[in-house]
Amino acid sequence: MRPLPRSLDPLPDEALTGYILRLSRHLGTSPGTVVIRTGLASEKNRLSRVPIRLLHDLEPAELHSFTRATRLTPDEVSRLLTSSLAGRYGPLSERFTPRKSAARMVNDNAWLLTRTPRYCPQCLTGDGSEIQQLHGGAWQRSWFLPPVFACTKHRRLLRVGCPKCRQPTDEVEMGSVIARPWDEDLHPTQCRTTTASRTTGHIQPACRAQLAESGHVVPEDLPDLKTLEHLLGLQQRLQSLLDPASPEMTSCVGWLIPVADYFADLRALLGLVFLSWPAARPFAATPTLAEVLDDEAAQRYARAAVLRGEPGKKHSSRPFTDPPLPPLPMGAVLGVAERLLDVEDENQARERMLPLIEQARDFDQALSLYLRREGWISFPLRIAVMNRSKHMAPMHEIIARGPIPSGGLRRRP
Repeated sequence: MRPLPRSLDPLPDEALTGYILRLSRHLGTSPGTVVIRTGLASEKNRLSRVPIRLLHDLEPAELHSFTRATRLTPDEVSRLLTSSLAGRYGPLSERFTPRKSAARMVNDNAWLLTRTPRYCPQCLTGDGSEIQQLHGGAWQRSWFLPPVFACTKHRRLLRVGCPKCRQPTDEVEMGSVIARPWDEDLHPTQCRTTTASRTTGHIQPACRAQLAESGHVVPEDLPDLKTLEHLLGLQQRLQSLLDPASPEMTSCVGWLIPVADYFADLRALLGLVFLSWPAARPFAATPTLAEVLDDEAAQRYARAAVLRGEPGKKHSSRPFTDPPLPPLPMGAVLGVAERLLDVEDENQARERMLPLIEQARDFDQALSLYLRREGWISFPLRIAVMNRSKHMAPMHEIIARGPIPSGGLRRRP
């Protein structure tokens, strides 16, 4: 694979897909051409799609070709991929989501937003440097993670979809992670959604709306000040956990556990909160967030009821376990989950979560057990939420016996 005539340095936290968009603009060609010229796809058949798995990880041969063509180092390429987050983000870890290939990891994984990333319009304007004035700021890798719902730099919630066409900004077909990969004239910060249905032999034009905005956030895009401050503080704490320079352990139900385990616990508790709502309502940080979760839970129960009435495989658990796409309910439910985990020990955690567990068990016992199963949550949380009977050993004896499956777990000093 010959080097490209020109290349670009990756931006901080840039996703591979965003890098391909900027590089294609820099070279005056289409993203599909860049994907082929860098060895990420075969030239035998003209690409109609850019495989979603490329967002997550590359095969060794693909990595070799891409680094040679772009003149990037393997470490620089790794930082463009969501697989490099797996050590801290449990839903992308094989330990909590046991899938052996990149394709399987991203396929139907609701905890990676492969098709509908959120974005900050102000971040997309760039930092004012010449190269970012030309091609825009980074489509950030962290925006593909559901727990990243706000921009702490610009003090706003991330945006979902295009303000003009009201569709996802990269509405795609046939499992592509970049829409319209053969369009050469779309800027990296323009909406790539095809706004009309295809006709035979013709592709309708893209929306082309400019997504980058340099102005202030309009008031209707913001919740009340107390709610916003809570959400920004929560987002700062979660992003700190994702930072590779931060400590590898964090506090959870009185224990210090690996950060990846903590995000796995948040994933499980999101399902438990929605399945048991309104049992967790007292843990909402503000009245606004409680009302948001009232509406969100009602919609989820309604969707589950429809699915349960359909024939065949129902997937009726998905309305409770999938993370919300809108940032406000996502931040609201994560705030509740954080408060449930922020206790002195597993006994306090169990006392706090018992009403949720009982409510969830009454509504859907199988799903309630699934969310608390071994291998899905951290060992300390498993102790707190496991089924117990009068015949079981006391809690301190269970803890003393072990074994503790995740190395390095210990009680918080």
